[in-house]
Amino acid sequence: MDDEETLTAYHEAGHAVIGYLLGGRIESVCLGDVGDDEWPRRFGDCRVNWGPVDPRADWQLQREILTLLAGPVAEMIYRGEKLHPAVFAPWTEDWRLAFERGAGIAADPRRRTRALEELIVHLHGRMKADPCWAAVAAVADQLLAHEFLEEDALSDTLAFWIG
Repeated sequence: MDDEETLTAYHEAGHAVIGYLLGGRIESVCLGDVGDDEWPRRFGDCRVNWGPVDPRADWQLQREILTLLAGPVAEMIYRGEKLHPAVFAPWTEDWRLAFERGAGIAADPRRRTRALEELIVHLHGRMKADPCWAAVAAVADQLLAHEFLEEDALSDTLAFWIG
């Protein structure tokens, strides 16, 4: 199996590509031990700026949830394993945040879990296909080479692969 840095690069690239596809501005993506008072320590980070939005709007909730789940899905595809983000330790924070945001879509925890699992299946199918997977691989490769990518470098790569 590949090292943790490669897995993290694909994970963060998944967040970046889906966030970009859904209209977010990807401010940065990085590898390394990051964290602050707001977030727990983690081995990578993707900063998405959605611009001015209504955080309660269904569309905004869906964009955020899809972007949160895209990291684990990209890593699932790269690993060739379907693991559940709620129980696979490296992904539990992504799942927790998606589950929390999903309360605005489905209040019942069982319905919300099913809805998130359906989104994972949808994302898996979409992300495996070109040009999405090519974009994920390109961002992961750049991230492995440079460890930190700013908006300009990301925008060029993402625009090349997915327009």
